Amino acid sequence: MSKISTSADTKEIALTIYNGGFGAVKESRTIHLDGADFELIFADVAQMIETDSLIVQGINVLEFNYDFDLVDRDKLLRKYVDKEVYLKDRKTGDKKRCRLLSTEGGGRCVLEDVETKEIYLDTQAEIVLPSLPSGLIVKPALVWKTDGKPSEDVQVSYLSAGFNWVANYVVELKDKTLNLIGWAEVENKSGMTFENAKIKLIAGDVNRIKNNEDENDTRYYVCESAAAPQAEEKAFFDYHMYTLNHATTLKNNQSKQICILSGNHIPYKQYYKLDLHEEKADIIIELQNCKEDGLGIAMPKGKIKLYKEDDADHSLEFIGEDQIDHTPKDEPIKLSIGKAFDITYEYNEVDRKKNGGFEHYKYECVIRNHKEEAADIIFEPYVWGAWEMVESSHEYTKRTATQLEYRVNVAANYETLVRFEYKIDRRIEVVVKK
Repeated sequence: MSKISTSADTKEIALTIYNGGFGAVKESRTIHLDGADFELIFADVAQMIETDSLIVQGINVLEFNYDFDLVDRDKLLRKYVDKEVYLKDRKTGDKKRCRLLSTEGGGRCVLEDVETKEIYLDTQAEIVLPSLPSGLIVKPALVWKTDGKPSEDVQVSYLSAGFNWVANYVVELKDKTLNLIGWAEVENKSGMTFENAKIKLIAGDVNRIKNNEDENDTRYYVCESAAAPQAEEKAFFDYHMYTLNHATTLKNNQSKQICILSGNHIPYKQYYKLDLHEEKADIIIELQNCKEDGLGIAMPKGKIKLYKEDDADHSLEFIGEDQIDHTPKDEPIKLSIGKAFDITYEYNEVDRKKNGGFEHYKYECVIRNHKEEAADIIFEPYVWGAWEMVESSHEYTKRTATQLEYRVNVAANYETLVRFEYKIDRRIEVVVKK
């Protein structure tokens, strides 16, 4: 015998959604199996289920099918071959009892009148079926063959495609501090609605074997102010988990925004970084993801949009955006949000010469600040070979074996010249063996 279980039997359901476009469904249902049932139709599952991930507890499953070949006209008619149906006149509504002898594709049928034994071919009348026969389902379901042992509760876990979540952040930039809100946009395209589900979000790069790379990463966000985060964060294995504080309903083909973190009065630094291969300076906003500065929480990868208030009418105006990778606590966050209008520069090699077996290289960087306030400038020139600094107009930091870092403060409406010269040893050492 068969027994059907639907979402009406659900006691508890939970979702764990990952960045990579999939999720884990964990569901507990009350299902009374009295020992006479050897087939269980477990309906209301995600249509994009990964059947090789299925875990079942509470019953012994001997074999299972995932039936997604749903009921249609031809399947229904084939189920009623050699059974009694009704032939209804479309004009009068009169019904005749008939036996369905055969059916072909497209709904063409051969019927026999039960009383007169007349045969009807290609009738234009309406065929009425008494009821939906067993063995046909109207939506995808797992069909399990069991050993018939009694059971009261069944727990099912499986993975499914069609889920995703991304983080996006909104920043209000003030004079010396900023306010930040982090949102999780949760998306369900699994083909199923989940009522009052407990939801967890996993941030991290979980390895999956992919069949294709056809992913569309174009997203649009709607962000509003939030009173407080609606999720608790903790480390989980080598990832981070955000557990929503309250159960929520996630409908099929729905995206939902949930506040997962916030911070106020976070100090930041603003400076300008010169890309020596471009003509414009990058505007950099840098902050520390630490508890002392108002954050100190693992931040999932996502886009960050920045706004600043216009003093004239107190409206918030968009000033740029960037994106971050997964960022643990106590790590810096550097955002490049646009190109500076009033910072210009010229960087050139101004001299090259040989002197006593050494090659000398001299560079100059002229930085002009047309702003009404001083500006902090960073640029990182490269040097080559076994080099040695001859002279430098400003202090520098040796970042790597071949890269320097200059940090210069340029006064308002002023021009600063940074000059340095280094040499490379080109002498040839001759070793005479005796």
